Amino acid sequence: MAIKAVFFDIGNVLLRFSNKRILRKFAWAVGTNPIKVARHIWKGRIVDRIERGELTGEQIHGLFVSELGYKGDFLKFKTLWCDQFTLDRGSFAILKRLSTRVPTFLLSNTNALHIEHIRARYAFPALVKGSILSHELALRKPQREIFEAALKLSGTAPDETVFIDDLEENCEGARKAGLHAIRYRGAKDLKKRLEALGL
Repeated sequence: MAIKAVFFDIGNVLLRFSNKRILRKFAWAVGTNPIKVARHIWKGRIVDRIERGELTGEQIHGLFVSELGYKGDFLKFKTLWCDQFTLDRGSFAILKRLSTRVPTFLLSNTNALHIEHIRARYAFPALVKGSILSHELALRKPQREIFEAALKLSGTAPDETVFIDDLEENCEGARKAGLHAIRYRGAKDLKKRLEALGL
């Protein structure tokens, strides 16, 4: 069956980032070590709560202030939180080309501060037909429900839909929902896999 919609993840597909570099940056900002920061962020479902939209940007800033000793104001925190991405020019070129041939969408576990920053700085959000964002739906990949929401947005059947992500667990979640899933391993590999699907 012909592919009628393609969904792109954002982090480490369209925008590159390094968790280790981010932790070092956060640790420097609060005057501690990256291991302590990592333990704090991962305890108590903090990442899950952030990506489900349970915490606002101001509340995330408040956690850094009260629990990690961060001394910067909210504006400085926004820069710390958001200034960590680099455009993957290869995947962006593929999305740009595809967007002229088939409806393209974003499907990402993210938060409001990052999306605000990304929409202001990068061109790809303006090229897509719509977005499924975890913090807006209180759903996270690889939950089946987030892929069902994606299909409702695109108006396509699962076997007419492609999902691209860097994490295998998210790709597996998409496959369980019936979508074609491609794990992102670079633009060259992605181009071949899309061509195999007729794109």
